[in-house]
Amino acid sequence: MKNKTGMAKLRKKIVITFILITFVCGIVNEILDIILSKLEGVVTNDGGLFLVVLNAAILLNLLTYVVSGLIFYLVVRKAIRKESERQVKENNLMYAAVAHDLKTPLTSISGFAKALEEDKVPEEEKKEILGIIAKKSERMNELVDLLFEYSQLGTSEYKPDLSDLDMAELLRGIIAENYSDLEDHKIDVDVHIPDTPVTVNADKRDITRALSNLVINTYKHNPDGISLYVHLERTGDKCVITIADTGNEIPQGMSVFEPFVTENSARSTGGGTGLGLAITKRVIERHGGTISIDSKYPGYTKAFIVKLKCK
Repeated sequence: MKNKTGMAKLRKKIVITFILITFVCGIVNEILDIILSKLEGVVTNDGGLFLVVLNAAILLNLLTYVVSGLIFYLVVRKAIRKESERQVKENNLMYAAVAHDLKTPLTSISGFAKALEEDKVPEEEKKEILGIIAKKSERMNELVDLLFEYSQLGTSEYKPDLSDLDMAELLRGIIAENYSDLEDHKIDVDVHIPDTPVTVNADKRDITRALSNLVINTYKHNPDGISLYVHLERTGDKCVITIADTGNEIPQGMSVFEPFVTENSARSTGGGTGLGLAITKRVIERHGGTISIDSKYPGYTKAFIVKLKCK
């Protein structure tokens, strides 16, 4: 979701509007002061006329502020309404995606359970059917857990458990943990991680989850036999992590960091929920870092580049 970005744009628009209106008010008041000073010389000998001119200038000043305030109110109200409508639309799309991803396994579970209840399943197939029900239930549970985690990361109540972490050691651990799966998918791994510590202040569980998602996606959403490149370096006060591969290209215009955005084939086969990269992005941003995609990284079809502040 783009709630955070949308709110930032809304705040920026309000501030810019306020500055512009204040600037215009200042110019109008300056012009009125110039006109009043010139008229003062003309009507000095006529006290009654001077008083009329003075009152008119004061009223014009007040009118300027009233009109400016009204314009500011209308602009801000329109911007807030537009942002609210956008957020409601995004939430509705997310709820629809959740319903879609839950309905498919739920329909299967319901159908198989009814078949078992009515004793329509041959004895030799019951174990297989029960296995399918268990697998579908696990997928539903995983989706609910992921959705809860994603939602929690977007709230002010989220408080990461910060500690000093050696990113070099953490990345080596992630590669080691996934090495068996990478081998099963015949993925050639090229790792460039320094022997010296690269320390960041972060939540170990969340950062591990965020970076693991990038590695796991390499073999979950790409064909076998591709190459994976993992690089870590310290550049100034930044810890830069690059995870690149030679797998499928990201379709132009696809916002992979938005929730429930994934290839249709992955969704239909149960290969992905579209929440992994959304969670990764939120974790990185909540740690004050950034994540971007380079589709022209030399020798690779795509590269995820994570930047975190080093100690």
